[in-house]
Amino acid sequence: MKKTVFYLALPVLLMTVPCAFFAPGFLYSENIPRRADAVVLFIGPDNAPRSEEANQLIKDGYARYLIIPSYDEVRVLNGRGEIERLPRMVPRGDLMHKVHMAAAYKDKKYYENTHIEALEAKRMMDDLGLRSAMLVSSAYHIRRIKLIAARVFDARRYAVSCNPARWQPQFTAGDWLDRTRRKIIVSEYIKIAWFLAYGAVGS
Repeated sequence: MKKTVFYLALPVLLMTVPCAFFAPGFLYSENIPRRADAVVLFIGPDNAPRSEEANQLIKDGYARYLIIPSYDEVRVLNGRGEIERLPRMVPRGDLMHKVHMAAAYKDKKYYENTHIEALEAKRMMDDLGLRSAMLVSSAYHIRRIKLIAARVFDARRYAVSCNPARWQPQFTAGDWLDRTRRKIIVSEYIKIAWFLAYGAVGS
């Protein structure tokens, strides 16, 4: 009996070990920066390197517009080399935009924040008549954004690439030993699984 259990468990163990080893690195994905209509910034707890990356891409001439869906905000590079907020026809402000987002997606409770940000980015791009974008976030966040973007942005109408903050190294197997990074890895995979699950039954 013990031998049977061992032989049954061995293949699972042999599959689990390499999956766990490569799992942190799989969260990372990168496209070569290329010119686009806009850079889209996804807000998060480690926002400084994300913002720095997005601003640098604008200053380097990769796009004219910087879109921040969470704030319903659009910025442009002015003649002085500064990135300034573009006045919107109907500015809401942060609080009013959160109210708008809550109302717009109240019947989509299974949507998580990143999915809603992507939907808002598409709406804002459509308002501006834009058809290409570089999506910017943390290195560990890119795989999930790439999956979500593939559903939100129709490849026949939009050209979308994903760009991690270049100052953030990708995760490795060694990050399983760090409590904070381990929580991020597990959280990302749970959110990816949740997105794939509710996507499979229709959204």
